[in-house]
Amino acid sequence: MEIYLTGNKPIFEEIIDSMRLYIKHGILKQGERLPSVRELAISLAVNPNTVMRAYQILTDEGLLVSIPKKGLYVAGDVKEEEPSKLVLLRLKEILKEGYKVSDIEKALKQLKEEKAHD
Repeated sequence: MEIYLTGNKPIFEEIIDSMRLYIKHGILKQGERLPSVRELAISLAVNPNTVMRAYQILTDEGLLVSIPKKGLYVAGDVKEEEPSKLVLLRLKEILKEGYKVSDIEKALKQLKEEKAHD
């Protein structure tokens, strides 16, 4: 992913515009992990606060999803079904970590039982 800064707009807006285009044209795909704030700031030679501002706006728009301790991921168009898509992204990460579907099913069953007793 390349972001070219032209100087025609504030830097955070150029980052936002580039990411919107990459998501729209499928270059950044749903579930794809984005570079960390620090990584992107270093590659663009900009202040990390600038990147953080751009990421926050894209997250507020629903184009990115933040998964604590994992990073930022492309959410795609999640406004209509945001909760289920967010859960799906998190489950994919859990599976990548080596958990089995049966482990997830057991945990969900336990959670359901705990919730029934609340």
